[in-house]
Amino acid sequence: DFDNDVDSDQLCADDDSCVFDNQNDIDSDSVCGDVDSCPLDAANDIDSDLLCMDVDSCWLDFDNDVDSDQLCADDDSCVFDNQNDIDSDSVCGDVDSCPLDAANDIDSDLLCMDVDSCWLDFDNDVD
Repeated sequence: DFDNDVDSDQLCADDDSCVFDNQNDIDSDSVCGDVDSCPLDAANDIDSDLLCMDVDSCWLDFDNDVDSDQLCADDDSCVFDNQNDIDSDSVCGDVDSCPLDAANDIDSDLLCMDVDSCWLDFDNDVD
């Protein structure tokens, strides 16, 4: 009867752990769905970005791929560099003074290799 099965889940109130949740805590997080902010996410938005795991593309990344490179922070070696250290010098592009120069201005003339016509000559061929 209705008074014993308010949520219509075929369980009477005295046997129903979630009296107002007809799916009876479907994600098994011990929070009934009628009061669970993430009823399909057992971790209940583990990264606290207000997106539940079932709709969060980066469920361990609060900023949800802040540099838009299709890599979540837990897999992204350069979280703020969308090219992920394109010159492979182990310095992320967002802090690399020469993001396209793996040697990082080897001749110290303040010109990166990609624009330095004499990249091994500090004086840039003065003669």
